[in-house]
Amino acid sequence: MNSFELNKIFGAILGTLVFVMGVSFIADEIYAPIEGRGADYALPEPAAEGEGGGEEAPGVPSIAARMQTASAEEGASLITRCQSCHDYSPSNENRTGPGIYGVVGHPIASHDGFAYSDALATLGANGEIWDYEHLDAFLESPRNYAPGTKMSFAGLSNPDDRANLIAFLRENSDDPFPLPEAPAEEEAAPAEGEGGDEAPVEDELTAALAAVTPEDGQALIVRCQACHDYSPANANRVGPGIHNVVGAEIARHEGYSYSDALASLGAEGETWTPENLSAFLENPGEFAQGTRMSFPGLANVEDRAAVIVFLNSISDNPIELTSGGAAAEDTPAEQPAVEEVQELNLEEAAEGDDPVVIDAEEPQTEDAAADEGQPAAQ
Repeated sequence: MNSFELNKIFGAILGTLVFVMGVSFIADEIYAPIEGRGADYALPEPAAEGEGGGEEAPGVPSIAARMQTASAEEGASLITRCQSCHDYSPSNENRTGPGIYGVVGHPIASHDGFAYSDALATLGANGEIWDYEHLDAFLESPRNYAPGTKMSFAGLSNPDDRANLIAFLRENSDDPFPLPEAPAEEEAAPAEGEGGDEAPVEDELTAALAAVTPEDGQALIVRCQACHDYSPANANRVGPGIHNVVGAEIARHEGYSYSDALASLGAEGETWTPENLSAFLENPGEFAQGTRMSFPGLANVEDRAAVIVFLNSISDNPIELTSGGAAAEDTPAEQPAVEEVQELNLEEAAEGDDPVVIDAEEPQTEDAAADEGQPAAQ
């Protein structure tokens, strides 16, 4: 093949490419979309980080409360989202994910033959089980609950959907796990107009600290334990150990490399007071810019207070969280002067009444003090 033949081949290829590009340009001009004509649908904006799942407001009932009314039948319609990766039949085989037959109440990361992520394996090694709180937190956001998990499911943002799915999984067992006890009814909120002006943040936190219990916080701490150890061992994981954290100096846990923001607060002598802990738990990224903590935060002040109360209750040296309960020591009433008593007695005598006897203090003179063997004031 001579050079003339090669030139013809390359010329044909080049001509074809130019032709295809020309056709493309012409088609774009002919079929260009016309903006603003016809019906359209505006897609909703994604929720900002930390805003949660829209419907999940601060007043979402606990999983214990939701389980009282959860429907296993409704959960059966949701389990279809899981069946491509999980076997929930009695055969309980491993697929992409582990078998989940009888999972409610089962030890975490303990299904034979499945290789779990480090976060779940750590929870299992610590003796945690798939109770209602763990399952609710995991189903809400598997990635937030167990960083590094291989599960690609985004989660269920609707709290009722999570409760219904857990109700189905509970009944899908040879020995259903006991239902949680119904929580006590919360106190009714004050009627509109009775509360006056909005209380300051400090007062709101103080009221929340007094209203919650360690049990409330224990139901929430499951969101932290994949990254933090709050047992007495207090080991570092993805984040530092948080046993004895309430009242401790910031960024002082041995062996952990803190972000610059937290390290600076620690260098300034700041401590994890309830106020600092509440601000950090509300928005870690805002409290300590540059922090490596991926947790979006807890918007509800009572949730933050519950976590603080729980952490304080397991501390070796718990601190006083609220200062409103201490009563000042009673001071003795001021005794009347002798002159006042004498004047009162004269008035009573003039009216024919008995004199008033009052244990009055008479100021000591230097001579009186000397008579009693005490040195006079200099």
